[in-house]
Amino acid sequence: MEKMSLDKVMRKIQKLKKLYEGAKKINSEGEAQNAAALIQKLLTEYNLTMEEVGSEQEKEDNKVMHENVSGFTYKSIGGIWEQRLTHVICKWNFCKCYIYGKSYKSLIIVGKKDNVEMVKWLLDILKERFVFFSKQRYKEYLKGVGEFEKPMGKEKFQRSYLVGCAMGLDAKLKEQHEREKKEEVELSTKITSLVVRNNAAVEEYVENEFGGTSKARRFQENYDSARYKGFEDGKNTDINKPIAGGRAAANNVKLLD
Repeated sequence: MEKMSLDKVMRKIQKLKKLYEGAKKINSEGEAQNAAALIQKLLTEYNLTMEEVGSEQEKEDNKVMHENVSGFTYKSIGGIWEQRLTHVICKWNFCKCYIYGKSYKSLIIVGKKDNVEMVKWLLDILKERFVFFSKQRYKEYLKGVGEFEKPMGKEKFQRSYLVGCAMGLDAKLKEQHEREKKEEVELSTKITSLVVRNNAAVEEYVENEFGGTSKARRFQENYDSARYKGFEDGKNTDINKPIAGGRAAANNVKLLD
């Protein structure tokens, strides 16, 4: 494929950025994700950064920053699933997620502003989507409980299912990443280099702002029927499919077969 001139590349990235911002405003998840992926591909292919493409103000606005978010939005359900989901979305969108203090209820997302905004947006959509599915799956689960069998409580089922969703989504995005690496080896090398540079910038920011981080604790995974079903649904969730936001839209979302 013939290489474009640098000016043409920058103009194309600017157009994609406007498309991305417009898609977010109308909650078109698929269009925004696709535009973001195309932007990232052009940046890595031509060894550019958004700082080099944007105006002076945009360069200033898109520096590494942090934002506090809640890991305890759905209080009636509880559990660590929101933290797990936030970690997964950050991991695949050039950001990092940290616990602020001793509780998973208070989280910090660190990354460049555009990436942090993407994480927050996807987080809102996927939380609502997965909670909706958890209610449907619990109804299905109850139908399969034997007459003399004590059923799992709804909140306990949901907590386990939702952690499974985060794990399944992580597995899906990892597979997608590995497949893309095989398809475009040269681009994969550049993306790996970009991730290394981005992580270094984030870690430097965290060190300067917070004095570093404590060692992350490992999770002990306990699998039950709810966790397995959540993993399956998380892995089959199509996050590139355009949907409108809001509760009504979540009711119409279908899982992939």
